[in-house]
Amino acid sequence: MIRMLTAILGLLVASCSAAEVRGDAAILPGSAVSEILDQCSRDSPAPGDATWRPEWQDVLKLEAELPAAVAASPERRGLVVGQLPIGWKRQYVGIVRNGERFLYGNFYPVRSGLGEDRIAEPLIICDGGPEYFGVEYDLKAGRFSHLAFNGP
Repeated sequence: MIRMLTAILGLLVASCSAAEVRGDAAILPGSAVSEILDQCSRDSPAPGDATWRPEWQDVLKLEAELPAAVAASPERRGLVVGQLPIGWKRQYVGIVRNGERFLYGNFYPVRSGLGEDRIAEPLIICDGGPEYFGVEYDLKAGRFSHLAFNGP
């Protein structure tokens, strides 16, 4: 019985610490937050007090609202996101700040050829222009609290 419980606990820990990949998108584990927020050519939001595991329904909500948020951003330098998920690799992590949950997304174009085999690990891309960007979505408020694009 103890062996069985230990095995089950091991599986639960492994499932919480591994990325969940669906096509060109991945929900990364909380252990990836500090690395994915350490971008070299764009601002990133603060890391927060803790992490949480987002659900795909949270991702879908962000993705539905993202094209309008990008279109309204003066920093987008002509970037048009269009309908997600077409054309984009996406990596997501959950951040808790002051008791509120935020979803952070790291975006880069599929056609870049970058990260084809690395979608399940944080990808840091320096420069590249506005097609490489990051967003933070406040789930409770239903709005973007951070949107930043890579440098040229």
